[in-house]
Amino acid sequence: MKKTVSVLLCLLLALTAGCGRKKDDHSAATDAPVPSSSTSETASGPQAASDDYPYDTAADRAAFDDQKIDITVGDKLYMTQINDWYTNFADYNGKSVVIEGYYVVFNDKYTFVGRKGPVCPYCTGGYVDFEFKSDQDLSALVSESSWIRVTGILRQGTMYPGNGQPGQPFYYIEAIQVKELPEVGIDTITN
Repeated sequence: MKKTVSVLLCLLLALTAGCGRKKDDHSAATDAPVPSSSTSETASGPQAASDDYPYDTAADRAAFDDQKIDITVGDKLYMTQINDWYTNFADYNGKSVVIEGYYVVFNDKYTFVGRKGPVCPYCTGGYVDFEFKSDQDLSALVSESSWIRVTGILRQGTMYPGNGQPGQPFYYIEAIQVKELPEVGIDTITN
């Protein structure tokens, strides 16, 4: 019974969080290439795979109060917090957040902040992570090596898989600030 519960818990975590090497390119429905524009639509709807990050980061940065942070993700319950964002995003949409972890890049396009996760049948020791979108120059950062602090706003974007398929939501942090930290924190989390 205990083993069954553990396997079910790991399956749930794998489906809801960034455990392992998942396909983090918003193209779960298709392998179509993602264009460089934010969306590719005509009057009849989406035509090619694309992602829409619908917020104006420069304007949001001007109005952002870094003294009033709603959520600070710490070393304890790191994975639990990220899982809850995915599971109950309506409760978090628009909240300000600070989170630390490794800078992780998937498919040379998508940026994530995360920490190494637990090992289970569905988690291969990859990362428990959350996407962020930044207008900052991140070229000095090294994927899976640079430790960063992301301060921003939890947002919902839309992924258009292409081929006439309807848009699907995805969640991310609109990064108001991404800062590289001099030391790596607790890099492997268990909860």
